[in-house]
Amino acid sequence: MENSSKDTKDSEFQDSDMKKSKTSGWVVALVATISLARISHGLFISITGPTLLFLAENTNSDVTQVSAMFSGRSVGCLVGAACFSAVVNRFTKFQPLLSLGIGLGLNGVVMLITPFLTSLAGLVVVTTIGGLMFGYLDAGMQAVYLKLWGEEASRPYIQSFHFGFSVGALLAPIIAAPFLAMANAEGDAGTTCPGDIDVFTTAMTHANETTTAIPPANINPISWAFVIIGVYTLLISIVLSGLALCHVENKVQTRHVVSTESRPEDSIKDLWVFFLPLCVYYFCCVSSEMVYQGYIYSVSLCSSLRFTVSQANWLTTVFWTGFGIGRGSGIITSNFFKPSTIIIADLIGTTTIMTTMSIWGEQAPILTWIVTFIHGLCVATLYSSGVSWASQVTNMAGTYIFVFAVGGTLGAFSMMPAGGALFEQNPFSVMYLITGSCAANIVAFAMMNVVAGRMRRKKESMTSGDLSNKTKGNSNLGFEDEHQTRTKL
Repeated sequence: MENSSKDTKDSEFQDSDMKKSKTSGWVVALVATISLARISHGLFISITGPTLLFLAENTNSDVTQVSAMFSGRSVGCLVGAACFSAVVNRFTKFQPLLSLGIGLGLNGVVMLITPFLTSLAGLVVVTTIGGLMFGYLDAGMQAVYLKLWGEEASRPYIQSFHFGFSVGALLAPIIAAPFLAMANAEGDAGTTCPGDIDVFTTAMTHANETTTAIPPANINPISWAFVIIGVYTLLISIVLSGLALCHVENKVQTRHVVSTESRPEDSIKDLWVFFLPLCVYYFCCVSSEMVYQGYIYSVSLCSSLRFTVSQANWLTTVFWTGFGIGRGSGIITSNFFKPSTIIIADLIGTTTIMTTMSIWGEQAPILTWIVTFIHGLCVATLYSSGVSWASQVTNMAGTYIFVFAVGGTLGAFSMMPAGGALFEQNPFSVMYLITGSCAANIVAFAMMNVVAGRMRRKKESMTSGDLSNKTKGNSNLGFEDEHQTRTKL
């Protein structure tokens, strides 16, 4: 009897271990697929930087006109994030993963058709649709992590999610480089700084020497960069949709049932004051990232720094390298430090280094290299740490997940054109704009802490009040019971 009971227990343990290993496999598959999908997001956002002149030429417009697609993309991001929140709020049994796979597939189609558009209006519309899908996917994938693992356990997953974006953003210029070199050799690409005739007369000869494949003459070589990214995105969308059809969310959630997000959502009446500084925070952190990575190439080339084309290209790579290291290290540091600690360190780092750049940057070109790396390193974890920090204050996994996109979209929508206007006047003035944004973010985060502290004290007072009322009710009930007993006697 004892041997049979022991054998039964051993078999139960073995079955339990097998179930855990199977569940671990689903966790790895889900996280890996979402990370690969996030890489496609970085490719989608970053590829328009080095190919902007190609898109302008394709649509027979100048750079100022074709930049309207950035505004369309920003609006699309905001609407997409809001759509996800609305869908989650409307349908309580909504399983988002399948819709994320379909949305990712649409993003792949957008990338495939973008290089073949010859109408500026068509380009803006298609880019807006891509932004719509990007915003939906960005909010949805973060919501999946928060829902499955809760606020605390999801921190490394949120960091890995944003790390994937930096990998894609770093890969996009690398993918485009050989095709840009081919186009440059064929005379299809070129640009000028304000007031100059042509600063791109220096060809990328090293890239030309290593290029052997020549695409068909009727297709601009740069188109192949979009095709590669589009095909990659479509493949990942198929994998993500397959996981959704396998109900991977339910299989993962059964293992992490203890840490899943189960807090009820607070009323917007109690949260709108908190959301205001939160939106300002994301306005500043996104604008300081987007404006720097979008203009540092042109600033280094067209300001008194007068970098060469090769140096400016490497400078962009240095930024994305620091950015990738920052987000990669965030996966580890989020396990040991609170989100507020990471945010404070990042804010001090970005503000200090950008102030240094504003004061001495034009006189010391070597400083530009150092500032670019450190700024990318520090700004990298501001977004993801902000998500984890806000989730400590209230449940952000459902209706309110779009709030992060509101501030970020407004920052990209308004500050990119502002940077362009300053660039036309004095290229180096863009650095002053970024410095101001970093300093303003310190104020925004301070206000976030003040409002969050008030909310916490209010909840504690309400909780203590409810407990005292219950205690008082119980004591009265005991008195009434005792009185009834005496009356009966």
